Amino acid sequence: MSFEFLNKEEYKEIKLLKMSDNRHGDLPFYLRRYKPGKNGELHRHLYMQINYVYQGKVKHIINNSEFDVIKGDIFVIPPYIPHCIKSDDSDGEVFEFEFVPEFINQSFENIENIKSFFDFAYIEPFLVSESQVKPRLNLAGRVQVEVENILNEALREYKEKKPGYPLLIKSLALKLLVLVGREFSDDLKSAGGHTIYDRHRDAIFNAIQYIDSHYAEDITVEDAARVCMLSQSYFSYLFKNITMKTFIEYLNGLRISKAMEYLRNSNDRVLDICYKVGFNNVNHFNRLFRQVTNLSPLQYRKSFQNAEKQA
Repeated sequence: MSFEFLNKEEYKEIKLLKMSDNRHGDLPFYLRRYKPGKNGELHRHLYMQINYVYQGKVKHIINNSEFDVIKGDIFVIPPYIPHCIKSDDSDGEVFEFEFVPEFINQSFENIENIKSFFDFAYIEPFLVSESQVKPRLNLAGRVQVEVENILNEALREYKEKKPGYPLLIKSLALKLLVLVGREFSDDLKSAGGHTIYDRHRDAIFNAIQYIDSHYAEDITVEDAARVCMLSQSYFSYLFKNITMKTFIEYLNGLRISKAMEYLRNSNDRVLDICYKVGFNNVNHFNRLFRQVTNLSPLQYRKSFQNAEKQA
């Protein structure tokens, strides 16, 4: 199918990037994990781009609006739509997965005819007009872990370029689109929360920044509500509507994510990591860790070390 309907006249002066501009040959896809700079340049693509915030916080500028996006947020940019990503946060890190539409299916047709379950049911949510581009979709729990695993595996395949890697990357791309498409569908059912989000986004983002900075401390929902100058009950209601998580779910998810980083990048004991990320009960930590990863902390560390050796 053609995406020319998104190529508006007023965008003609904005740089339009081709896949070959990535300087990685004539492959129909491109992957990288990078830290955005402070001065992002508004640009467009001839291809589709999926961005996932791996850690920290970045700013996404699209449709003349600027959005703060945080770890777990994923957003998709169709062809021709002007946007840019930048960050004042030195910890801000983004996974970028780009592909031409033909990489997913060689016979894209008119958007109204995208009905085939196998090739299109899960990608249809992304083939949207400009006004429908969502600022972000936040992934949580097992979905977040699974998406990160998919992206890490795809990036590893892309770097190693072993025989058959394009086919494997395509299968990973399809799996990614299925998972995110499902989350997209579920999120639409909660669309009533968007007006609330617009009205209180700054207050809630202040709370998120507070949690991100103090997750290792003994913080409570009362502390976060105080940062927003809201009652605990109203804060809890807004936080759940905006992040799709309760305060405890967000805090525990962040702590588990930090624990996973320590397990990958240090030789610290599990008990020490448990306390370092803010838990005060190792049994509770182990139980939550297994709920998210289906592995114990030691099993997770060993599986990562084995993957590193094979790489």
